[in-house]
Amino acid sequence: MAGGAPGMWHQGRCHCGAVRFEFMPARLTGVICNCSYCVRKAALHHRVPAEDFRLLRGGERLSLYQFGTMRARHLFCSGCGIHTHCHPRSAPEQINVNLHCVDALQGALLEVSLHEGRGWAA
Repeated sequence: MAGGAPGMWHQGRCHCGAVRFEFMPARLTGVICNCSYCVRKAALHHRVPAEDFRLLRGGERLSLYQFGTMRARHLFCSGCGIHTHCHPRSAPEQINVNLHCVDALQGALLEVSLHEGRGWAA
């Protein structure tokens, strides 16, 4: 698979590099959510269990955005504004990594699906 194989740690970062993370996917897939927030930030989500995600640096630079039910926790770099990851409303104990922040995956062919977030009640 392009961009590296599942079962290995992948590293990602925000645009300015202040926030860095790594994650281990069981299988690399992307999800595009069409809710009012995700469609504007244009993230390509990949969900992993919390134990398969490590924030390597920049925790102090992360800002939190919440709306609606306040259940989801959307995190972005306060310096460059890039959304790096979130704790999704549908599974707040897990992490959605923004695959657009993973340099090794840029241009990789991934299976991508659509999450119908627009129909969720606020």
